[in-house]
Amino acid sequence: MQGLEETAGLGVARSATPRRRLVFEHTVEGLFRFSLRTRLSSPAWQALREAGVDLSKPLLPAYPYETWRRGLEIAVGDLYPLLPRAEAWRHLGREVVNGMVHTLMGRAMVGVARLLGPLRSLRRLNNTLRSADNYVESRLTELSPTSCEVWLNEVMDQPSYYQGVLEASLGLAGARNVKTRVVARDGRGAVLHVEWEE
Repeated sequence: MQGLEETAGLGVARSATPRRRLVFEHTVEGLFRFSLRTRLSSPAWQALREAGVDLSKPLLPAYPYETWRRGLEIAVGDLYPLLPRAEAWRHLGREVVNGMVHTLMGRAMVGVARLLGPLRSLRRLNNTLRSADNYVESRLTELSPTSCEVWLNEVMDQPSYYQGVLEASLGLAGARNVKTRVVARDGRGAVLHVEWEE
């Protein structure tokens, strides 16, 4: 009986209920309060409030994935209506990183990235991504000292967004001429090839 009780307590019920996907406050703050603060139109700000991102109030500790995704869609449509969709999402990925550097968490991460350099920063990518939300995971395959493949479990159907995130992040770590491309789609995820110059 003791063995059965221990087995029952191992989280069988937890595995039946998927964990709620959340994006943390500083990620939302970096994009909307810092990077895009003066660039979105009034209708876009209203749409964000209706979607659940109201910057006239204190930010929540975390936002549901669906709210974050809707906020990104609003920003892409408002900022880059004339760009091809993939390029618009790539720009937005860069904006997220550029805004994050103004947050307390982001400043600390940039300091570490500059000390580590591009490759060692990429080796810590999974930890970096998990500081932004609780659902994106990555795996790194090193191809050379200046090129890697990055697998991501979730790209929101927009792998170019993560191309922008990687390009901006590596730039902050000291990389030059960063190039990314989508190698493969993997369910909700993707594999990206990344190369740069030191």
